[in-house]
Amino acid sequence: MIINLLALIVVLGVLVFLHEGGHFLAARAVGAKVSVFSLGFGRRLFGFRRRETDYRVSLIPLGGYVRIEGLGPDESDVAGAEASSEELLSRWRRAVILISGPLANVVGAIGFIALAFMVGVPVPAWQDDPPVVGWVDPASPAATAGILAGDLVLELDGQRLETWRELQLATLSRPERATEMRIRREGQELVVEMTPEADARYGLGHAGLAPPLPADVPRVAAGSAAAAAGITAGDRIVAIDGEPVTHFFDLVRLVSSRPGQPTTVTVLRDGEPLDLTATPRSEAGVGRLGIPAPNPTVMKRLGPFRAVREAAVECRLMTRETLRVLRRMVTGQASMRQMSGPIEIARFSGEAARTGIDAFIWLMGIISLQLAIFNLLPVPVLDGGHLAILGVETAMRRDLSFRTKERILTVGFWLIIALIAVVLFNDVLKNLPPSVLRFIPGVGQ
Repeated sequence: MIINLLALIVVLGVLVFLHEGGHFLAARAVGAKVSVFSLGFGRRLFGFRRRETDYRVSLIPLGGYVRIEGLGPDESDVAGAEASSEELLSRWRRAVILISGPLANVVGAIGFIALAFMVGVPVPAWQDDPPVVGWVDPASPAATAGILAGDLVLELDGQRLETWRELQLATLSRPERATEMRIRREGQELVVEMTPEADARYGLGHAGLAPPLPADVPRVAAGSAAAAAGITAGDRIVAIDGEPVTHFFDLVRLVSSRPGQPTTVTVLRDGEPLDLTATPRSEAGVGRLGIPAPNPTVMKRLGPFRAVREAAVECRLMTRETLRVLRRMVTGQASMRQMSGPIEIARFSGEAARTGIDAFIWLMGIISLQLAIFNLLPVPVLDGGHLAILGVETAMRRDLSFRTKERILTVGFWLIIALIAVVLFNDVLKNLPPSVLRFIPGVGQ
């Protein structure tokens, strides 16, 4: 928990500084006076003054703000900062200042992800492969839809899919939604309808599809049938009772039909074939050896220019899927569980920090991008809300009164507070054990 908390402080501190720094630099560039640069809201705890700007750390550590003279009322007015009495800046200057915060986060996202690529990021070896189905979970929506191993997925709801990564992202964003999937099977194109299940924790879509994985043994469970037979990590399984095994799910298919039956497992060990006898354990009538699915990864390390290009592509993909999820949330087609608040961000940050510097930098990039997207939503208090008001004022050819803007901001502020409360509640639910969740109406199953 301490690591999680420290990681959260670093992540939020850096990204809020980046966001507010974008507003600050834009304000200076257009000649606006900045009276306050604050990390946090509310009462000033400590800081220093340089020229006309008070650089401070404030009591409520939920973001931050810059107080720019002539920008009009903003979140700082409803969160405890002193009001400005300066004459309003021209609309184009206000627009430049407002857009620069999210833009700084986009630049930061590309920068962090590019840096992670330059350091080296372990990625699934199959993520850029064509989305050929290697295995279908028998109890999954994909199996119900009639999808078979060997099918090539071409489209999902008209969205062209070139890689397994794109298929995963598209499926995750469509929980409990009837989806048309175009596949190619033995040279023929078919269209099937599938409704991905909603993941119990985050409400993300799950289809039950898996890519072809090598039949390598990453490890062997202690006390398992595989351990008793002498199968070891590093072996490659090539046959079961003489039937060839080309990928891991061939192994699953062949072993599952042999519960309690002595079975000849042919492995390659140090390049030499070796026959071992194993008796799969019966689990609900299904044979199991005790070998987990492998997750082969490759180290993706890129030079500076290619890293920036790849980072921009990643940000484009994530932005597209995020906007789709937000649209479905607004229309009631997606669950609010897909949003994460401080508790979950702290957990993700702690896990990334424990995994390595590359994972932590990558997470910083993801959160920076999500912060940019969130701030551009047309909700009062957020930058997107201010830009929407500017658009209305431009269309009207006059500014709304300070009092009117203040009221709009107050409504927006309390809407954001309500959203934070809902997200925090969801964060707590995500971290409760299933034995507790089943007693909560509407949550437990």
